[in-house]
Amino acid sequence: MSFPSPFARSSALLSAVLATFLPGGALLRRLAMLALALAGLQAGVSACAAELKFDGRPIDTCHLADKVYTCPQPAHPSPDDTVVIADGYTLEVKGSVAVGPNQGLKMSGTARLVVSGDLNLASVKPGKLQVSGGSIEAGGAISIGANASIRANVTGGNVYIGSSARITGHVNASSAISLASHSSVDGDVDSHSLYLQASDAHVTGSAYVATARLDSGGRVSGTIYCKNGTAQNKCDCVTNYSGHAVNMPGGPTCASPATSLHHLVITHDGSGDTCVPESLTVKACADAACSALHTGGVRGRINPFGTALWIPRGQSSTQVSATYLRAEKIMLGIASPSPMPASGASCIDSSTGARSCNMSFTGGVKLLIDVGDHVAGVLQDKAIQAVRANPQATACVPAFANAIHDVRYACTYNKPAAGGEQLRLNGADLVCNVPGQARSTTFDKDGRSPIRLAYGDAGEMMLSASIDTGRGVEAQGSVRFTTVPARFALAQPAGPLRAGADFTLEVKALNAAGTVTKNFDTARLDAAGASGHAVAVNIDCLAQGGAAGTLDVKGVRFANGVAMVPLNWSEVGRIDLKASLAGFMGIPSLGAAGTTDGAAAGCSGAIGPFIPQYFKVELAETGVQAGRAFYYSKEPFTLKVSAMNSQGTVTENYSADLGLSEGVALAAVDAGGAAFASPPGSLSVTGIAASSFAGGVATARPAYAFGSTPARPTRIRLRATNAKATGTVSSHHGGAPEAAETGAMPEIRSGRLRIANAFGSRGSRLSLPVMAEYWTGSSWLLNTDDSYTTIPASAFAITSTRQPGSTPATVPFQVRRVGSAGLALVNGVGPLVVDEASGGSGWADIAVNLGPAGAMKDNACLLDRPDSTPAAREWLRAAHACRPGDLVDPSGRATFGVFAPETRRIIHVREVFR
Repeated sequence: MSFPSPFARSSALLSAVLATFLPGGALLRRLAMLALALAGLQAGVSACAAELKFDGRPIDTCHLADKVYTCPQPAHPSPDDTVVIADGYTLEVKGSVAVGPNQGLKMSGTARLVVSGDLNLASVKPGKLQVSGGSIEAGGAISIGANASIRANVTGGNVYIGSSARITGHVNASSAISLASHSSVDGDVDSHSLYLQASDAHVTGSAYVATARLDSGGRVSGTIYCKNGTAQNKCDCVTNYSGHAVNMPGGPTCASPATSLHHLVITHDGSGDTCVPESLTVKACADAACSALHTGGVRGRINPFGTALWIPRGQSSTQVSATYLRAEKIMLGIASPSPMPASGASCIDSSTGARSCNMSFTGGVKLLIDVGDHVAGVLQDKAIQAVRANPQATACVPAFANAIHDVRYACTYNKPAAGGEQLRLNGADLVCNVPGQARSTTFDKDGRSPIRLAYGDAGEMMLSASIDTGRGVEAQGSVRFTTVPARFALAQPAGPLRAGADFTLEVKALNAAGTVTKNFDTARLDAAGASGHAVAVNIDCLAQGGAAGTLDVKGVRFANGVAMVPLNWSEVGRIDLKASLAGFMGIPSLGAAGTTDGAAAGCSGAIGPFIPQYFKVELAETGVQAGRAFYYSKEPFTLKVSAMNSQGTVTENYSADLGLSEGVALAAVDAGGAAFASPPGSLSVTGIAASSFAGGVATARPAYAFGSTPARPTRIRLRATNAKATGTVSSHHGGAPEAAETGAMPEIRSGRLRIANAFGSRGSRLSLPVMAEYWTGSSWLLNTDDSYTTIPASAFAITSTRQPGSTPATVPFQVRRVGSAGLALVNGVGPLVVDEASGGSGWADIAVNLGPAGAMKDNACLLDRPDSTPAAREWLRAAHACRPGDLVDPSGRATFGVFAPETRRIIHVREVFR
């Protein structure tokens, strides 16, 4: 899709305009070439391609004030130059601009291009259009050519986007937006009408329109808000030829806008100077008191400047820079606002607080001081320029051309309101907050004189200049500029540091020469009403990787350029920290940073090492074993050791895979935490290897064994300590709470398992009590606390013996255990149930193999012991006279039909031998 150029003007007309503003030889001849180029004519001369950089340096025919360039005509001096608008700068061009195919445009950051007339970019080669940020505004039409790719917000009267072009940003038009085939807008669009041409034109955001036409494949991914309303589940404002039905995949979805715009408020200072940009703030209010704000987006124009107004959706206010050229009183207003506010616009004069839209502009010669925001201590080679409006009030032209005047300079500390650092101007100190000092100044033919300025501190300053020719002040001007620290220097606290415990980080704000900027002072900046001076301290990198944990920064407040920051990190390892400042004084382009990371690659890990505050030890049984308060001597238990920070949280990075864990020694002390005067026993496992730690936790299976048995019950307290002489980590000291060990204080008991005998008639079922007992110090007692011991069924060995003479002799006597499940003690007792399978009278000797793995026979005091599976419960073996000095497995006897003497029906038997 292409558009005929509406921008051609006669070279004679443009030359006449240029002659009006630019008397003089070579410059006029070069600008005349622009007239030929823009008129589409062939100039009979050639010029070298160049970049015109609008980044603070002077540009012929344009004047600069507060980072705003105002140019009376298009800015390409030759047909193959490129205009470069730097981050934070604005280029305002009067009239219409058509950029040729060999000309270029570069923008980045928050750069702005503002054209009062039409802007035609349709002929620019895609490679010459390098717009990576900012905004493009035109009072008339904006045309963007095929295959172009622009990352910027675009605002115009009409906006035409060529085929396969892509706009990343929001597009606003007072009249119409048209997208050619395969073009897209990655953002919202706002216009009276929207036309998505065939085929596959796409808006990824929402559309705010009165009417829309979607040709084949045309799609709005978000909602189409019909400004005049629509019925529910309808799209009354859309002519849909997209091929996809309303409210279906790929088709449009519509809604009525929920407008809340009550009125607009323009804030101004009541007065201004011609040729000097004036800053206005426009706020959108949702109610009469402006206690609620409208965030649905607003566009329009500010009268009488004609400057575009755009408050993006999601925001409620914006700042607008506008320049006026007539010395007169004006009344501010908003033209063609969309949406239409319920109650129009009002104004506030910030100098008086009055509700007034009147402003007075003063004419005459103005001194524009070209000093922008910059880094403290960086030398600024800038200029002061004398300008005034031309008689027609259509442009600003030089004043004091080729003249020498005494200029009285004065500087003022604004934020903070005082300081000790002097401002240096043209090689000499300029004392601030005192009356001005005169300096002889030579102005060149453009009314410009260079100045060299240096200020080594941070904050907002005001530099003013005036010329008094003896007939009163003939010219004056001032500029506010902000200097930001060049960087932050972070001191490295001595390690080791404890995870989760507070330490202090010293942060210094330095200028470009490495000197502390003492005016970077939190209290004094706050007192001066400064904003955007908060410094954030964050983790820059983790030297070992792992979990980032939590960095708790407890306030960053600077005093005389230095902050002592209390903070803590929840994890272990080594890190680098960074301090960062963004949007100093509310200026997006001003920031500073500093880091402790001095490594050319990777992470230096200058802060640390961070080590655990303490170890927490606790019994960690699961399932039926959970909650145990006692263990038998030699019985293993599960012990968990966790590396904790000072806030009681596990340090995940204390892990072998990160190389941050250490070997830990285990010890048993008495219940009060003191070492045993004479240890009653010892631990079977006295340490945990560093390789056992994962995620800050390691487990072990130690057992505590009495030195001599049986021994009275003894409560022990388990302790974990690393092996370092410095940076000791323990469960006992170094800030460890009492709870670090109270979860690992089991009582150790000497125990045994006993099987009682049972008697019954032939063919009966017998239950033999299996009992766990412990030594009290004087006797064996049933261990009613034991509901944890289990014996697998395969550990029982049964040896059946027929009573001699029992019948029937032909049938083998056999006793069997009832059931196949293992035995589980409850309150120290479990029933072992057996019955006689066959064979008449007899008995069965039953033993339990408590031995270790591999012991396929029990060692009970029985002659015949069949194979059995070891239960691995050696701690329940007991001493027995049958095998002195050894601990044997328990056994019991079940007797069927053979009665013990005390059960026979005989009261007394006496045998008499003579």
